[in-house]
Amino acid sequence: MARRVFPVFCMALAVVALVGACARPGTHDVVGAPRGPGVIDSAGEWDTFPVDRVPRPIIVSGGMVGWAAAAGGAATGFRTGDAKLAFLAGRIELATTAPEAPATVDAYLFDGRFTLPALPPADAFASLRGQGSADASLAPVRFTTVTLGSAAFDTDRGPLRLPAWLFGGPDVNGTVAWPAVGKEAFWRYGEPNNAATLPPTHVSPDGRRIRTAVPGRGCRSDPVMRYRVEVTETATTVLLTTVGETVSTPGPEERDQPCVAIARAGEPYDVYLAAPLGNRVVIESPEVLSDR
Repeated sequence: MARRVFPVFCMALAVVALVGACARPGTHDVVGAPRGPGVIDSAGEWDTFPVDRVPRPIIVSGGMVGWAAAAGGAATGFRTGDAKLAFLAGRIELATTAPEAPATVDAYLFDGRFTLPALPPADAFASLRGQGSADASLAPVRFTTVTLGSAAFDTDRGPLRLPAWLFGGPDVNGTVAWPAVGKEAFWRYGEPNNAATLPPTHVSPDGRRIRTAVPGRGCRSDPVMRYRVEVTETATTVLLTTVGETVSTPGPEERDQPCVAIARAGEPYDVYLAAPLGNRVVIESPEVLSDR
């Protein structure tokens, strides 16, 4: 296991006026409230991740449920708040006969095109129902159509379009999607994980540089922080830990400045690895640690 610390390589974001410019080389001074000390999620759960398997197991990072737009690209979602609550509680019913599943489906993954075993629609619907708590006090959401199509799902390497079973009905706009790819193609099918999302565009061609982000500028009433990212590499993971150091605290006049709570854009931070990223999993610590 190797642990390395890299200086910040900043670049100004023209589209975000509040970000500001970078400090001198090797530092990254921004205004923002420090967080931590925090607890880093253990990377041990990834020790057995098969980095050499072809195709690489699919790691779903945003949940297994997807959406497919209706004809004409209309917005997707639930037509009523009650329908949304019922769906989240697992109160759904299939009011039609599902089609027969093919034996295999073709999937375009990040490492190529593969023919994979298909998941039957009944199994997909059972998994969809299993996402909730089955609160019997809610009227169920009725799905009246089932078709085999495709939908985009969030993975640790960015959005991935997969063959999917599409469930439609009077309570939804568009269709609810569940992957039609067999469970064997996924890493810990249906289980939550702490993998970070790293699109291919954030990885250099040689795999030795990845782009992440550190907290952006806050208000004048916040302390000025200097951030660095510590990197811990193993055979299966790359763990990124952001550490913040307080550079200066606001004076009396700055502390009295009004501060509007808005989403703060992160600032780009380039991390250089000792070995190419390859199929390893990137994990980000959930908190910014304080360097005291």
